[in-house]
Amino acid sequence: MSGSLRRFPTGAHAFAAAAADAGDRPALRQGAEVLGYPELAGAAGAAADWLRAQGVGRGDVVATLLDRSHRSMIAVLAAWAVGAAYVHIETTDPDPRIASLLATTGARAVFTDDRNRGRLPAGAPPAAVVDETASAPYRVAPGVAPEDVAYLVCTSGSTGVPKAVVVSHRAVLNYTAAFFERVAATGLASFGLTTTFAADLGKVSVYGALLSGARLDVYSRDTTLDPRALAADLRDHPADCLTYTPSQLEALAAEGDLAALLPTRLLVVAGEAFPPRLARAIFAVRPGLEVQNGYGPSEATILATAHRVRPDDADLPRVPVGTPLAGVRARVLDGDGRPVTPGEAGVLYLGGDCLADGYLGEPELTAAKFVELGDGTFYCTDDVVIAGPGGELDYLGRADRQLKVRGNRVEPGEVEAALLARPGIRQAVVTGEEPAAGGPVELVAYVTGTGEPAELSRALREVLPSALVPSRVHFVAAIPVNLNGKTDFAALRSAAVRATDIEREPARSATERLVLDVWADVLGRPGIGRADRFLEIGGDSFKALTVFARLRKSYPDLVITQLYQHATAAELAAALDGGAVPAAEPAVSVVEL
Repeated sequence: MSGSLRRFPTGAHAFAAAAADAGDRPALRQGAEVLGYPELAGAAGAAADWLRAQGVGRGDVVATLLDRSHRSMIAVLAAWAVGAAYVHIETTDPDPRIASLLATTGARAVFTDDRNRGRLPAGAPPAAVVDETASAPYRVAPGVAPEDVAYLVCTSGSTGVPKAVVVSHRAVLNYTAAFFERVAATGLASFGLTTTFAADLGKVSVYGALLSGARLDVYSRDTTLDPRALAADLRDHPADCLTYTPSQLEALAAEGDLAALLPTRLLVVAGEAFPPRLARAIFAVRPGLEVQNGYGPSEATILATAHRVRPDDADLPRVPVGTPLAGVRARVLDGDGRPVTPGEAGVLYLGGDCLADGYLGEPELTAAKFVELGDGTFYCTDDVVIAGPGGELDYLGRADRQLKVRGNRVEPGEVEAALLARPGIRQAVVTGEEPAAGGPVELVAYVTGTGEPAELSRALREVLPSALVPSRVHFVAAIPVNLNGKTDFAALRSAAVRATDIEREPARSATERLVLDVWADVLGRPGIGRADRFLEIGGDSFKALTVFARLRKSYPDLVITQLYQHATAAELAAALDGGAVPAAEPAVSVVEL
């Protein structure tokens, strides 16, 4: 099956063949709703007919603005059928960013749902609500080729504007074929989508299922925020393969039932460094599970390398990211562009059939990052690695300022630009810090000027995706620099005016004290007040899962949405005590998992 994928011109052809071979097998499941391959192909065919009626065809871009559901897959297959590429826009993004992404990508049409249709800006392209009950033959446009664009993925941009990576069908099919060639588990019958489809990791499950005739289980956002609900779904509908970021899996396992969150055959972990402690925990509860640690920037199509994790990897300082997949070429070069010897650190360059075409509408940036090395074009990842004698790569960190936060690529410059656009802010520096040794990286902002951290955080949530909003904002008198004129981060941290220095309103009840104690422990910041808002003092979805696990020990009926509906400690405590407290901000942004 793996090698045969490379014979198809596009993903649309591969899906059509998989659907024909699958017969009446289930294709998509979300909760109790199941679509078989005939229904999925019919719904995608009907959606493709609508695109044709709008004049959308080969070379165009179709945007999807959909809550996480099986409808996203229908929209993708429809775009592919007419020869168009798709770009997924997260519904957790603020409205100004949605408008910006539609403009940046030049979308000719939008697939959406009833809840989000009203969020489209004035002058948006034609939009349609995806109808999974409609049906028409699934027809692939003539003339489409492997070089045609399959999708755009928008990543953080250092100039303050997101950039769109352009990925071809050739790269998609090469990755999917190489994925099946690499993993030892053959005949995977079901995949679970636990992460956002907007990021690369989600595509591991989507393409793995729909291009092979397997079942794709799509879990709602609420389910992926509730470890008991996710475990219950997996118990009733076991999935052969699941994908997680390490911090997501650790946060979900905060209640202690890691085994209930694991797949039956294959676990793919990617998006950020895989801590050895997580490998140790996984093998303690599932010693025979195949675990693959994947690595790959969007410019190299989803995953470029993989390492089958072994129990003894838990004793290493870092879990390796492995060797290149089929169709991927890797070079490790020093600062002068010369190959390094095994065991020596260098910057990783990736080439081969995995390569994206570059950045949409940015030829200079494309030329700077996709370089000729004498034996082909390679993408400079700016990731520092060490290659062992057998070619196994060990990831050490970044050579530039780019960060990985909860599996999301973050350019500090984009966040700094948003901060400097706020009235009263004169200077801004954004960096990544680990609040606990070996813990996940958090964004921290240091600013000069006037304002209040919570107010600034609230303003950023109106223009940036949640993953780009700093967990902490410190006002400082000045940004210190070293003798080289660069930011002196050690001096900056010591000069920071910590939020804990501000006197806050203390707890008024035992329940408020419990909430504040849990918040302080999880966030690593004492002195939190009853009127503080969780998401404005360093909280995010992963930390909310830990808070959820702690509080549910005392309040078994707690549901995780209450943590977002009741933003302050006082409001949450009143809800826990049964008080009729209205949600202060029911539309508080939730970090996408």
